[in-house]
Amino acid sequence: MAERRLRPSPNVAAALVLAVLAGAILLWQRPWVGEPDPGAGAVSLPADARSKLTAQLREMSRASSQDAFVAAAGDLPAARAFAKRTWRAMQSVAMPGATFRYVSGGEVADRADGSAAASAEVSWQPSPGSGLDPAATYRSTVELRVRPEADGTLSVVGAEQVAGQVPIWLIGDVAVDDGAGRTVVRVDGGGSLPLEDMATTARAAVERVLPGVDGRLTIISPRTRAQMAAIVGQESDAVAQIAAITTGLDGDPAAGQPVVVLNPTVFATMDRRAAQVVLTHEATHALTTAVGTTGANWVVEGFADFVALRDDTAPLSVSAGQALADVRAGRVPEGLPADADFSSTGHGLGALYESTWMIFRLLARDHPDSDLVAFYQQVVGGEPVERALQSTFGLTVDELTARWRDYLTKSASTTS
Repeated sequence: MAERRLRPSPNVAAALVLAVLAGAILLWQRPWVGEPDPGAGAVSLPADARSKLTAQLREMSRASSQDAFVAAAGDLPAARAFAKRTWRAMQSVAMPGATFRYVSGGEVADRADGSAAASAEVSWQPSPGSGLDPAATYRSTVELRVRPEADGTLSVVGAEQVAGQVPIWLIGDVAVDDGAGRTVVRVDGGGSLPLEDMATTARAAVERVLPGVDGRLTIISPRTRAQMAAIVGQESDAVAQIAAITTGLDGDPAAGQPVVVLNPTVFATMDRRAAQVVLTHEATHALTTAVGTTGANWVVEGFADFVALRDDTAPLSVSAGQALADVRAGRVPEGLPADADFSSTGHGLGALYESTWMIFRLLARDHPDSDLVAFYQQVVGGEPVERALQSTFGLTVDELTARWRDYLTKSASTTS
C-alpha cells in the first residue's frame, strides 16, 4: 500500500469524538449507489449475463454522447439516473475514452430486488483543468450493481467500492473550480467553507517557506465520509479521526501529482483557523516530496505543521494545548516520535502532532527557515535523521531529544 500522509484536526477533541460516533456508517450505505425503482419486482438474471455485461460495458466505453452512454447503461429509471450523473461527472474531470471492462460476476442475485454485483476494471485519464495530472492513467476495480429487466436485458444502476479507490466521477456530481496554482473539486457540493480562497492561502504559505515550489494544489471536498473513504481507497472507520489525507488518486504517489482529500465528518466541525491549518499542512505534503517518502514521520509531519503555523497568531495554549496538558500531567515523551505513533487509528493524535510541531518551533528559535527546509529536504530525500541533524544543526538525536523535552516542560509550566 502506498504511504499516505494524514493530518488530524488540530485542537478539536470534540470533533474526533463525533467522527468516531459517525463510524457506525456502513460502507455499503453509499450515496452513489443507484436507488431501487419503486414497486419494481424481482426479475431473474439472464443465463448469458456474462456476455451481455461484457458487450454492455464495451458500449458504455465507446459512447461519445450522454444519450449513447445512458442507452448503454440500460432502460430502468435508476440506470438512466446513474448514467446521466456519471456522464456529467466524467465531463468535468476525465478525458474522453474512459473504459469499463467486465471482470466477473453479475450472474447471481444477492439482493431481494434481483440485482447482482459485477466486478469491472475502470481505466481513465484526467482532463486538463481537472486539477489532476493529465499524464497519469488511473486504473481501479469497482463493483457495479446490475439489475435485470423484464425483456432479459440488464441495467447498470450504481457503483460501489470493493477494494482500493473508486474513480471520483463514479462517486457523485463533480464541480471543478480551477484557479491560479490551485484547483478545488467538490463532490455532490461537498464543503461550505470558501475552499477556493483557503487553497490559495495555503499555497502562498508554502511558497513563503519554500520559494519556487512547483506543482498544482488540488483539494477534493466530498459530501460524506463514505465518499472520502472510497476516493482514497480506505474503509470508513480507518479515516474516522482524520481531517484530511494527501495521497495519489490510485494509491500510487508516483502515478501523478498528489491531491488533498477532505473528510467532511471532521473538517466541517472545525472553525476557519483550524481548517486553514489543516489545508496548509496538507498543501505542504502535496507540493513537496512528502507523499511516498520513507523519511521519519515526525520530520514530515512536524515540518508541515511548522509551515501551517508559521504565521499563526494563536497562543501556545491553543496551538499546543493538548501536548502541554500531557506534560503537566507527567506524560513527557521519552524520545522522538516513532513512525508507528502516527497510526490514523491511534489515540492522542492531536497531542502527538502538537509535540512534533514543537520540535520545529524549537529549532526555528535559533535557525533560519532555510536550515529547516534543508533538514526536511534531506530527510524526505532519504538521508538518515541522525546525519541530517548533525550536518544542518550540529545536533545528535540525543541532544535534540533532551532540548525538546526541556522545551516542552518549560512551555507547559509557563502556559496556562
